[in-house]
Amino acid sequence: MRRRLIAAALLAGAVSAACGTDKEPPGPPEPSARRTVRGDGAELLHRAGGRASAQNPAYSPDGKSLLFTVFHDGYNDGDASLRVLPLDGGPAPWPRTLLADEGQAAVNLPGSSWRASAGVAFASDRAGRDEIWVLKPGGQPVRVTAHTGGSGYIEPSFSPRGDWIVFEESEESKEGADALGSLWKVRPDGSGLVRLLDGPATRTDNRQPNWSPRGDRLVFQRRARGVDSWALYVMNADGTGVRRLTKGAGEHTDASWSPDGAHVVFSSTAGGLDLPKIFVIPAGGGRPLRVTSERDTYDGAPSWSPDGRWIAFESHTGDEDRPTSLWRVPAPRR
Repeated sequence: MRRRLIAAALLAGAVSAACGTDKEPPGPPEPSARRTVRGDGAELLHRAGGRASAQNPAYSPDGKSLLFTVFHDGYNDGDASLRVLPLDGGPAPWPRTLLADEGQAAVNLPGSSWRASAGVAFASDRAGRDEIWVLKPGGQPVRVTAHTGGSGYIEPSFSPRGDWIVFEESEESKEGADALGSLWKVRPDGSGLVRLLDGPATRTDNRQPNWSPRGDRLVFQRRARGVDSWALYVMNADGTGVRRLTKGAGEHTDASWSPDGAHVVFSSTAGGLDLPKIFVIPAGGGRPLRVTSERDTYDGAPSWSPDGRWIAFESHTGDEDRPTSLWRVPAPRR
């Protein structure tokens, strides 16, 4: 998942309709197109159609729905809104809009962005700059952070109990290998804001933090300033004990946890791949195991289902930033 910004409204069965209007998705596909399975066993869950790009899948706490972001003008391009796709096994499930604001972006992080009691954590520029927001079941979006300066607050994820949110502070004036991102945590009511990793001080770019199921660790991606490739790191939830998780060459991104906390799923070009595939690695380190193997596809932004059976991810053919669809693949036995 290349990062972007954010917005949402539907949970508790559906978090109930919220503000704004959305470009409604077209109707369900014809019956003959309802099930598509790739050669590696991955099955299609949703294709947005046209120029719209379905990205960043994140499972609901009960595993019966999938939260995701739709960019309306292509991969990471144009207005964006949040939608929820039912996974109840019924014929041709079709997503419902969670939150949309005309002319703005709404983007969730794969992994732990949805908690049963706390709602959905997301980032949004709906108030003029990129901030962290929460949408509770049956409620309206509530702003969590309010900051000044030229940075953006993005890519939030919840702690297991929903009492903390970890997120990235990005330098919006800098791009690529010159960017230096910091990681923070905050209470959902906006209190207790504390910086866990200082990107400028350490000359590192730190992104996409995801909380472990036990709440004691965070996984994230990092690169040093001037370096193009990303590696995965794990640290304690208080910002101490930073250690590198991935050791080999390649681009390692989009990390989140297995439901038992024993493994991390991520997107990677490990082994000299031209295009990223989905991998898993023991949380204590070790050799990555490749999960997807379809030729000529980009596979990224994975999330593990709460029952441990599936890994959902985004995918498109080729190496261009074209619209992605949502897929799932059986999780490896561990």
